[in-house]
Amino acid sequence: AVQGLELPTLTAEYVGIDTSLNPSLDPDGSIGLALESLPFVPSGIGGCGIIAAAAAVTTAIQSLPFLRTGYCGIMLPVCEDQRLSAIQSSEDGRKYTVSHLMNVSSVCGVGVDTVPVPEGVRPQDVAAIILDVCGLAARWNKPLSVRIFPVPGKAEGELTEFD
Repeated sequence: AVQGLELPTLTAEYVGIDTSLNPSLDPDGSIGLALESLPFVPSGIGGCGIIAAAAAVTTAIQSLPFLRTGYCGIMLPVCEDQRLSAIQSSEDGRKYTVSHLMNVSSVCGVGVDTVPVPEGVRPQDVAAIILDVCGLAARWNKPLSVRIFPVPGKAEGELTEFD
């Protein structure tokens, strides 16, 4: 009780903890950077080795000896990971695609997460992304989601900023 106020007793069943690795907004908190630092990822995000790296880290996360719930994998939110954002805005010609992110999500975390898309993106292209992620989720019996952000006034490849 709080100073004459009686609060109801709440009961909840513990169903586990989501052990997912999610980047911080700090440049040193990038999951993309951590994956790229592994020796078997010579070409970085979007290149060969990234799926093996994501699978290895996800296996370690999912092997923790306690009850888990949720995604329990690596999260690669493009707008929230400094390295993922930097790759897309660099001018060295090395980029990754939504398909790359879907390939990685087949062995790890969340799906297609916080990906900006140009203002003129066709509804059928958005639907195709959603269907592909649904196909992965159904095939592998795992939770996956899609968070894409149509950005007014921007074309593909242009830098976006969010508050």
